Amino acid sequence: MPPPRLLLVLILLAVASPAPAAAPAPKVPGQSYFGTARHVEYLAGDLPLVITVPHGGRAQPADLPPRQKGVTVMDANTQELARDLVAELERLSGGRVHVIFSHLHRSRLDPNREIVEAANGHPGAEQVWREFHAAIEGALAAAVARHGFAFLVDLHGHAHPVARLELGYALAGPQLNRSDAAFDASGVIGLSTLADLHARRGGSAADLIRGPRSLGSLLAAGGLPATPSGPDPQPGDQPFFAGGYIVQRHAAAAETRKVDGLQIECPRPGVRDTPENRARFGRITAPVLLEFLREHYGFAPAR
Repeated sequence: MPPPRLLLVLILLAVASPAPAAAPAPKVPGQSYFGTARHVEYLAGDLPLVITVPHGGRAQPADLPPRQKGVTVMDANTQELARDLVAELERLSGGRVHVIFSHLHRSRLDPNREIVEAANGHPGAEQVWREFHAAIEGALAAAVARHGFAFLVDLHGHAHPVARLELGYALAGPQLNRSDAAFDASGVIGLSTLADLHARRGGSAADLIRGPRSLGSLLAAGGLPATPSGPDPQPGDQPFFAGGYIVQRHAAAAETRKVDGLQIECPRPGVRDTPENRARFGRITAPVLLEFLREHYGFAPAR
């Protein structure tokens, strides 16, 4: 037994020392978790798929002032589009998809921009921005821990003249507007949101982006025209969204090992405009994503 004086010191230290923080409870697949004022919703999953919907929110709370710079128009019906896609993925796989929604209107917050432009300096909006990206990081980490990889799909809507899906791999039009040989020789795949997959898979980068088994080609074969794809390999001189802040930060950055993905920009006509077309998008896109994961990652869902 220690001397009385030493025993007293040990007791005082034990009383003064804070208890170690408890580890956060694991998220339950299929359950929603909300951030401040319910502006961010994280629907927990157990599949390697993480879907983000940054521009489909409608809430315009009075305590968050309108943004004075940047785009403020919402991507109409993208939350509904995502829910149809998620329901079909879960029906086909028997698993749960990780989903992160921003419920704020884009006039209050744009999570697909860096924090200065996203929140226009408002502390409340900055807090929601941090919660949105923390939820993405948590979902990706959970997927990697469970499956050894994660695949991020950032869902958007566009109003460009050509009604096709625009698949953003963080590569701009001029980088894609090349022959397959020139594209392969350029090495730009290393800057893309499929950099990790290509580094592991090898082979032609152009084949991965727009070959017959690419996501674009599989979507086009299902009835959703897309670029880049075999039938539509280059965006050409048409407007094209290459992939914004979310995929660049969470999938294309050098430190995001074991994470790949893309941004999907969806036209309103034929995809986002009616419940029937949104459901059709889910029926076509869900099996394409699962087939891509099976072929390139060896992922086999429970069902």
